[in-house]
Amino acid sequence: MSNDKARSRFFLSALLITSLLLITLDLRGNLPSEGLRKVSATVSSPFQNVFNSIYRPVNTFMSDLFSLGRTRNKISNLQKENAALKEELSRKNAITNEVKDLKSVIDLAGAGRYKIVPARIIAIGSAASFSRTIQLDVGSADGIKKDMSIIAGGGLVARILSVSQSTSVALLMDDETFKVGVRLEGSGTSGVVSGTGGSDLELILLDSTSDLRVGQRVVARGSANSQPFLPGVPVGVITQVNQIAGALTKSAVVKPFVDLNRISVVAVIVSKSKTDPRDALLPAPPKPIPTPTVTVFVTPAPAPTPTSSDVTQ
Repeated sequence: MSNDKARSRFFLSALLITSLLLITLDLRGNLPSEGLRKVSATVSSPFQNVFNSIYRPVNTFMSDLFSLGRTRNKISNLQKENAALKEELSRKNAITNEVKDLKSVIDLAGAGRYKIVPARIIAIGSAASFSRTIQLDVGSADGIKKDMSIIAGGGLVARILSVSQSTSVALLMDDETFKVGVRLEGSGTSGVVSGTGGSDLELILLDSTSDLRVGQRVVARGSANSQPFLPGVPVGVITQVNQIAGALTKSAVVKPFVDLNRISVVAVIVSKSKTDPRDALLPAPPKPIPTPTVTVFVTPAPAPTPTSSDVTQ
């Protein structure tokens, strides 16, 4: 058994040496004849196949390993670029929205002939005994004083509570302590709108006989010397009328024209108009949606034809 193993190892070694010798001569071009080339190919082919079967998976694995590293780097770079693009897009959208809001508040001030100081909201929170306040980036150095009105593109937003040299604090009109005298659109009916701490406001009419309907709009009535509120500034629209039998007053729910939770640019009115704009600053009322009508055509049934039995009878 040991002699067979030794003989096998001898022939295998001899075959390997011969194959290497033939491959070397073939590469150098020193094989004397085509026959020897064929012999070289025949002898070395099994070893080449074994070598390829071992080397190819290793080569593929190493190639995939390097490719995986490059792919991860590409993914990481793409993720960074994507995050940077999203941040840039968000910044551009914010600037676009601010420009749009600023234009709308300038348009409203122009229609009311108000002199304004544009301001950016830099903080939202609470101050003293008030729960809904905003801080503006303008102050006494910009001509801001206590009890001035603050507007956005849709209408009334707040009134100034306190002022420092470079900033000011204002009370939003949805705060529970906020109150403003108002007037119904197209009439002299007066009432008071109060904040509720929520997204809606409450309207109280002192005259219980006054007509009150959903869809009616309200504007500021104006304070003495126009402080804190100027006449004609849009406030909101009635969305619900509360019917209370025997009450001395009427109440309703008012939705403000301005979304107080989504504002970033406002304006402080520092000088009033000489005339009351009345209802001129209200936005155009929504167009009524036409009610579809259905026309039904009725075709009369044909008269029955008398039969012979009917004639006989």
